[in-house]
Formats: sequence, structure tokens, C-alpha cells
Amino acid sequence: MSFNYDSEAQKIAPIFDLIIAAIEKFPPDGWTPQNISHTIKFNKEMKEDILNPPAQFRTAASLKITKNNILNMFQETTGKHVDYFWEQVEQNGLSAEVVRINPIEKILKKGKIANAAEHELATTFRKEGKLDDKELALLNEYIEKFEQKKKGRKE
Repeated sequence: MSFNYDSEAQKIAPIFDLIIAAIEKFPPDGWTPQNISHTIKFNKEMKEDILNPPAQFRTAASLKITKNNILNMFQETTGKHVDYFWEQVEQNGLSAEVVRINPIEKILKKGKIANAAEHELATTFRKEGKLDDKELALLNEYIEKFEQKKKGRKE
């Protein structure tokens, strides 16, 4: 089956509308009206860009990169906006186009927290109580090791 840019872009375009709806309905904690406005404008522009790109960007790779970039917030953070977004993905039949990745699984698989962003994510997931006892114990161990390593650098 050959790649058809237009049909693939049409499958991805509704994702931008779901992002906008999630941000409007449940703005992330700490976001200002300017943050919200900027994010909405950005997603509208990105949707237009994937539907009408310059010829050199009409590729499968470009679509994949765009999709991965726009989904970062919804793959790597938590909150009402994230939960709402994934509910809408499911309800709108976009689960085949957008797959939720559990970032905690990545941390657990590699057996450590690599950076501050992963530390923040792990700490947030630990607070939310969405982990089983084994995952929680491992995550606590990785958090402690990361914090000790970080302390060692400061001293």
C-alpha cells in the first residue's frame, strides 16, 4: 500500500482540535491566559501546516515527527487536561492514530531516572496512586537514587 500524505494528514488533524479542547476545558495548573492563548494559536497553525504543507514536508517522516512533538505534553505529564485528552481520543475513534505511552514504564524498564524531567514525572505518578505496590517500590528506589546522586553533585 502506498503512502498518501493527504489521507494520513486528515487522520491526524483532529488531534489538534482535541488538544485545543483539553486546554480550554482544563487549563494546566499554573498556566496564564497568555499560555492558553499561545497554545491554542500554535495548535491551530500546526493543524493548518500539516493539512497544507510545502512539498518538501509532504512525507510520512514529517507527519510522524509532528505527531510525536504535539503529543509530548500528553505523553509526559499528568492532569485533568491529559485525562480529558485521552478520553476524547478514545471517544473520537483516534486510538489507532494516537497511542498513549506510559512514561513510567520506560523508567521502570531502564531501571533508573535519567534526568530532572523524569524525576518530576516519577514524583507526580507516585503521588497520584496509579501504580501497583511493586512499581511504587521500584519507583521510590529510583527516585531516592536520583536524589542522592543529585545531592552528591551539589556537595
